[in-house]
Amino acid sequence: MKALVTGGTGFIGSCVVDLLAEQGHSVRLFSRKTALPERFAGKDVSLFAGDLGDPDSILEAMDGMEVFYHIGEIRNTSPAAAKRNVDLVERVIGRLGPAGIRRIVFISSLTVAGIPVKTPADEGTAPAIALGDHYTRYKERCEKLLAEKAAGVEYTVIRPGVVYGPGSRYLGGLIAGIEKLGAFGIPFIGRGAAVAPLIYVKDLARAVYLAGTERDAAGQVFNLTDGLSNSWADSSTTLPLHSGRRQGSCPCRLSFSACRPGSLTSFPACSAPRSASMRSSNTSPRTCSSTTGRRSGSCGGRPGTHGHRGLKRWCGSTGRSSSMRSSFEL
Repeated sequence: MKALVTGGTGFIGSCVVDLLAEQGHSVRLFSRKTALPERFAGKDVSLFAGDLGDPDSILEAMDGMEVFYHIGEIRNTSPAAAKRNVDLVERVIGRLGPAGIRRIVFISSLTVAGIPVKTPADEGTAPAIALGDHYTRYKERCEKLLAEKAAGVEYTVIRPGVVYGPGSRYLGGLIAGIEKLGAFGIPFIGRGAAVAPLIYVKDLARAVYLAGTERDAAGQVFNLTDGLSNSWADSSTTLPLHSGRRQGSCPCRLSFSACRPGSLTSFPACSAPRSASMRSSNTSPRTCSSTTGRRSGSCGGRPGTHGHRGLKRWCGSTGRSSSMRSSFEL
């Protein structure tokens, strides 16, 4: 299979490229870099220099490819950037057939599922609150474009929860927070009992890879987490245990003035840094929560890394990501 990958030098994408190469597929890596990263040396990975800010370059890179893994995005820090991402996906969709691509895998976000009416939730669970921030709207709009306009081309949508693991520049701040806060504990809204919709980066990469190769994944949307019901408080307790540090928790209560549903787009469930994988994942004292989804069998079944084991690996490899071994087998 000939695969085009955007975002292939990033936290999630690099793991997907590793899998594609290990399984004997030919990868075209779309990147702003001018030289192929050393980790891909000796593999069937070629570099196509381009920039997502230049739509013509990505359209050119699509020619002759069979599966397109769209993992990257224009840095999404404003509504204007979100619109550029939507416009890019719309142009990409129009080029899929002529370029010879038979399937596109799009990385969306669990925030599109909103705040569920019940937990655990799956792809069919109705939202109690739909999120309205520009990041979620952009992902939702792209999902609709794929469903409505990708005529004759298969598509698969992956909605990951909070992605963690070696190389996470965002969630790595949690460990730094533990070091700074020490005995004071990590402050939580309420009791920190909101479910943490975590997924280990290697498990997500495996699901993304299979989304482009498994026949039954075509036309599907997958909500992906580790399927557990661990709370943010549980996770903040586990991290120090595996970091060799003691850590308490510091619950706090907030009072809210009247506001419309969905307006608290920056309200976090805990003090963890927000990231592309967890932006606006919480707009109320509840949090987004999902199982691995009722359709998870099409993308490789249950994750291989859960809770304490994943956090232990993450802590043990902080700053030494190259020493990480895969948490799953193909």
